[in-house]
Amino acid sequence: MARSITLQPEVHPFATTARVRPRGRAVLPVADYDLLLEYLEICERDRGPNWALLAYVLQNRIVNTEPSHRPVDRDIVVSRNEVIYSVSGASVEVGLLVHQPNVGPRQRGTIPVSSLLGATLIGMRIGQRAPLLCEDGSVKSLVVVDTVTPNPTSGPNLCPELQERRS
Repeated sequence: MARSITLQPEVHPFATTARVRPRGRAVLPVADYDLLLEYLEICERDRGPNWALLAYVLQNRIVNTEPSHRPVDRDIVVSRNEVIYSVSGASVEVGLLVHQPNVGPRQRGTIPVSSLLGATLIGMRIGQRAPLLCEDGSVKSLVVVDTVTPNPTSGPNLCPELQERRS
């Protein structure tokens, strides 16, 4: 006799009430998606500090998103967004999500997509929670509080080094 298995919809583990969330792949602009692929390649090639953690987060983001040539919803974090977020329930922080190499100290108020925080934030929605892998091996809770969408006609926010490499 064949058994019937009913699949239960995913219930978000951090939700205060049991809410059903549909499973689906997040959408990212093609430029952001392509740069995630580039960062993963660089990360695996150079094997810098904590490269395995960053490669894991980048690979997870790539697998769970799909590129789109259309404008994405305003509640999705993309490059050039000003992101308001909270880590493990602490006070909110604000940063500009940018595409820049992760060399040297970062500018105050910027979040490189090629960092653990940036790679986790990109593609998230307002109100969404996700585990944030930290360089010390700990795992914290990250929540997106708000995001300000960039001008849709502009491309990804690249630092001069990446602009030079891509041209």
